[in-house]
Amino acid sequence: MSSSDVARFEFRIFAADLASVRDKLNLRAKGTLQDPSRETYIVSRRNAESNVKIRAGCLEVKGLQGCLRALEQWMPIAKAPLPVPAADVENVVAPALGIDVELGDLPPFTEAALIGWAESQSSLATVGVLKHRMVFELADCEAEFTELQIGFQRLQTVAVEAPEAKDVEAGVASLGLAGAENVSYTAYQQRHLF
Repeated sequence: MSSSDVARFEFRIFAADLASVRDKLNLRAKGTLQDPSRETYIVSRRNAESNVKIRAGCLEVKGLQGCLRALEQWMPIAKAPLPVPAADVENVVAPALGIDVELGDLPPFTEAALIGWAESQSSLATVGVLKHRMVFELADCEAEFTELQIGFQRLQTVAVEAPEAKDVEAGVASLGLAGAENVSYTAYQQRHLF
């Protein structure tokens, strides 16, 4: 498994209706509509410090590096096309989720096998998410407005991210979100699952 991205500071909110924030984004930048994305998150009841998901035939793992004021700094740990070797699940995925497993000589994990393995672990759960995203260049940040379907729940999320914390803080302030609670995907899903 490999990763080439850099750590980024992130700020994210969730709500049933964030149209007013979307409108502010539209006033400041031209948004680019992304293709709809179906993703499966693997969520641990043991920690919210890792983001593990399957998207577009790839396994992606990010880790929380730390917090600075209201921001979280996330670092890509690994990204690999599926199937992935059992050794990667044992040595990268499981530790990120706070569990210790020995998988021995199992064959590579397909998407279905990885989901099945996660669902067999008492401290893990899987969550299917459908995303319709609009991405904006907001000064020195990337911002997104996303309509989500998580199970039967429909909601919206807005995120601002950049390598520099000061840029994210400026972007958050420009959208009137200073003082709002920053909640990662992992933390949001963990709150609603366990």
